Order: sequence, then structure tokens, then C-alpha cells
Amino acid sequence: MRRIYSIAIVFISAVAGVHGQFVPYSNQMFQFASSYNPAFSGVDPFGDLRLGYRAQWTGFGSEGPKFVNMAFNTRLKQPLDLTHNALRTSQSDLLKPENLPKGKRIIHGFGVNVFNEKISIIDRIGGGINYSFHYPVTKKVYLASGIAAVLDNTRVRVNELYLGINPDPDSYYDNLVTNGVNQTDLNVRAGVLLYSSRFYVGFSYFDLLHKQINASDVNFAEPFYKGSAQLGFSFPLSINLDVRPSVFALWQMNNDFIIDYNLKLYIQNKLWLGLTYRGTESMVTMAGFNFNHVLGVSYSFERSTNGLKQFGDGSHELILGLRLNNFKRMQSQVW
Repeated sequence: MRRIYSIAIVFISAVAGVHGQFVPYSNQMFQFASSYNPAFSGVDPFGDLRLGYRAQWTGFGSEGPKFVNMAFNTRLKQPLDLTHNALRTSQSDLLKPENLPKGKRIIHGFGVNVFNEKISIIDRIGGGINYSFHYPVTKKVYLASGIAAVLDNTRVRVNELYLGINPDPDSYYDNLVTNGVNQTDLNVRAGVLLYSSRFYVGFSYFDLLHKQINASDVNFAEPFYKGSAQLGFSFPLSINLDVRPSVFALWQMNNDFIIDYNLKLYIQNKLWLGLTYRGTESMVTMAGFNFNHVLGVSYSFERSTNGLKQFGDGSHELILGLRLNNFKRMQSQVW
């Protein structure tokens, strides 16, 4: 009997996507773009803080997976902007950032990501740091490259499994209870991004470096994803309406892709509504509201359309966004 539960631990881990390679799972992946592609760090000219909570598969009740993500991105170096010191309109135009030499318009970005996942008896916690370099290709288009290092720890609470009354002896299970299941992994990933205020296209590779810092008897070290790709546009319909389609893809080790197709409608840059179709056969509806130039909030609900609908329905996610030091009262880029 105990052996059955020991095998179940490994199976549950595989189904839940617990590998030695952290990739956040979200209804609103564009909100945590820098966690998938470090080149996104620093695209906004202010400190961008995102706090997210996701409750998945609520059909499982309290045992359903729960995810907490925090991502903060900022610029270590802003493009030179001398317009506030200009005395004449003609002089001000010459000193606008887009008219300065390219060397004066380079951006250095920095990001931090902290996460916690709880999937039944499996706990995962960790964090990462990002660095990005943004070079102006034209007056309005930048090419960015980024690198990230992510450290995560996975722990399985084997002693919380109930095996019934007087279960059969099992030395493997007893060893897991005695020594615990606790593994720490280091992952280094890199990405590139071409973007302006109206579009972005990016690609990242996850498995640049993978190293086990601390191994366990239950091995989660095998990476599951090779990388990701992102594509998005902004199409203004009027001064108050903006349509923003986008595509997000996760590249798996078997060379298959899990693709999200997104469509969002922004109204006066205050209210936005969105719809996503996922390659995992589910639909996501979402809505967000910007209270002012500092605070925004969004909510999404995922509904399965496949045979797991009975258990997969009811995945909720709430995200709080803060735009810190946003003195120019700017909005986030198209993503």
C-alpha cells in the first residue's frame, strides 16, 4: 500500500509541473512578462510592481493548487532627458530623448521575482533577478537583451500522507519520511525583445544553465520547457479605444508549443477587458481597472473546455499593479 502512495508522489509532481525549472503559471501571463523573458525588465520608465494570487482547480477544494507571484521591474539607467531645462520650444524639440545620440538613450533594466506555490503536499518557494540592456534601433524602436538567474526550492511533506490503518511496510516510503523530499535548483535563462510603444516581439531560452544545488530521492530536476515566445500589437481605434491582440507561447522539451491567444480592449486607458484561448483547451475572461497613474487591479477566471472540466473549472486570479515613481503619469506598455 505504501508503495502505491510513494509512486503517487512522483505522479502528482509530474502532473502539477513541479520540475527543477520555475515557470510561473498565470491566467494573465503578460502581467509577468519579465519572469518568462528577462529582456522585458526596464521597458517601462517607472518602478513596476505586480502582485498576483491564483487559486487553480477549485473543484479539488483546499487541495487545489495555489500560486503567489511578485515581480518588480525598474530602470537602473534612464535615457537622457533634458527637455525640462530647455528655454525655447525649438531647443526643447532638439533635446527630446528620441532626438539625442543613441548612446545617450541606452537603458539598463533590473528586475526581481519572488514566488510561492502550494500543490497539495508539495511546496515550492524561490526567487530570481533579471538584468536587461536596451539599445535604440531607431527613434521609437528598441532592441533589448536580458539574462536571469532563478533559485527555487521544492519540498514534499511526505509525512502528511494518510496510508490507512496498519499499512504494509515499505522501506522506500520510510526513507522519504526520515530524510524528507527537499530539492534546490538553479536555473539561468536569457531573452531578446524588439519593441516600441505600439508592438513587441520577443523570444527567451530557459535552459541556458541548470544545476542542482541540493538533490532529493524524488527527482524534479528534469526541465520541462525550452523557452517562450511573445508577440503583441496595439491598434488605436479612436482617442478613447485601443485594441491589443497578443500571442504567448511556451516551448516544451518535446518541441510542442502551448499557446495563449489574447485579445484586450482598453477604454480611455482606464478600463480594459480581455479574452484568452489557451492551447490547454480552456478559456480565460479578464478585466482590469486603473484607478490612477499609480494603482491598477485586474481579475481573471479560467474555464476548462476539455474532459477535466469537472475539476478544472474555477481557476481565479487577482493581480495588483503599482507604478512607483511614475512622475510623468505614464501607462504601462502595450503588454
